[in-house]
Amino acid sequence: MCEQIKIANGVMKASLEGIQDIVGENGLKSILNYGHLEKYTSTLPPQNDELEIPLEDLQGLYSSLRELFGDKGADGIRLRVGKENARRALENRPFMAKSIKMATRLIPENKKIGLALQKFSEDFQKNVPSRSGAVKVELREEDDCFLLINGANFESEDVSSNTPVCKITLGILQYVVEWISGNPHEVKEIECRAAGGSADVFRISKAH
Repeated sequence: MCEQIKIANGVMKASLEGIQDIVGENGLKSILNYGHLEKYTSTLPPQNDELEIPLEDLQGLYSSLRELFGDKGADGIRLRVGKENARRALENRPFMAKSIKMATRLIPENKKIGLALQKFSEDFQKNVPSRSGAVKVELREEDDCFLLINGANFESEDVSSNTPVCKITLGILQYVVEWISGNPHEVKEIECRAAGGSADVFRISKAH
């Protein structure tokens, strides 16, 4: 029997709180009931990085969101949840956030973005483990952009779509890049496993 893959408590907590902020307490309850995740109705996971939440619970949460609100409605919610997740993560780790800001204070904007994306990649790999256990996030720098490549993102796992579906990751990246640089940058998912790609690929423009 395969070992159950587990993710960080804080990832699930941020997702639940982010969804509730958008759809309200009753809306969240409806989503949890639909996905047979009633155990999160009255008790949220603690805010820490302990790997105690089954990955299938997080996937079930967002699958239920998609089935109840449709692709278009769920995409908008997930994008907002991604931004909220990033905001909460930085707010809950003030020492880390301050350290990153101080370390990048005197370097060019593109270097700041590269360092922030690298930190995001490391945290994602630690807090949302891959089914295979392999390293799954790669960061490449091009002349005019960064490419973040995720070969095992939970958002596109076992999903079929004509368009990219990884809106949570997209929202997180949009928030992180603007937070570190002080300017909004274009962030697009240019390849997605749900749409037939070999990996989920995000393009982060260096120009703002």
